[in-house]
Amino acid sequence: MSSGWRNWFAGRGRSLGAGALVLAALAVGRVVTDQLPDAKAVGSAPIERVAQIGEVAHLRVGDVKVVKVQGGKVWSGIVEAKTTPGMWVVADIEFTPRRDEGAISLATIRDDAGHEWSLGRGISTCKLGIPGVPMTCQVAVEVPAKAMSGAELVLRWNPYDRRWDDQAVITLTIDDESAATWAKNEEPIKIPLAKVGR
Repeated sequence: MSSGWRNWFAGRGRSLGAGALVLAALAVGRVVTDQLPDAKAVGSAPIERVAQIGEVAHLRVGDVKVVKVQGGKVWSGIVEAKTTPGMWVVADIEFTPRRDEGAISLATIRDDAGHEWSLGRGISTCKLGIPGVPMTCQVAVEVPAKAMSGAELVLRWNPYDRRWDDQAVITLTIDDESAATWAKNEEPIKIPLAKVGR
């Protein structure tokens, strides 16, 4: 084979190798891009103020502290009582509003598998607060009677639009033992009216 043909084949080999590298880079880029979150969703996602039970989460609308979490089949308020085939998770909250419309209007429980349970048939008594005046109140959320890995209680002011705001995220422990105990508890959990002031 003449040197001209050898040079031609060598040049074609380099071109094919470069082309393969470009295709591989494009494929890797596509995989990386597919794994990245949507920029718009990230930009408008709520800011999460993570806290443990007993810790204060400082929100735009006020300071929130979950002081106790309990569960059972029934909750009983001033004018109504509700039972469930699952279980109610009831959180006792200390809330100090910063503004006139300060309230906890949204309460959800979510797990690390992406499931989320909203207030639904439950209740929030954390409303109609007075700016700067502490109140004690409760939320009740209905969930299935099962353990929830990585369960968190999410509390926020606006129940309709979650964009560009903040929310408290309280770490819960709903393990097998807690779920089994709460699912059998038929003693009504009392939910009184919110108490304003100390």
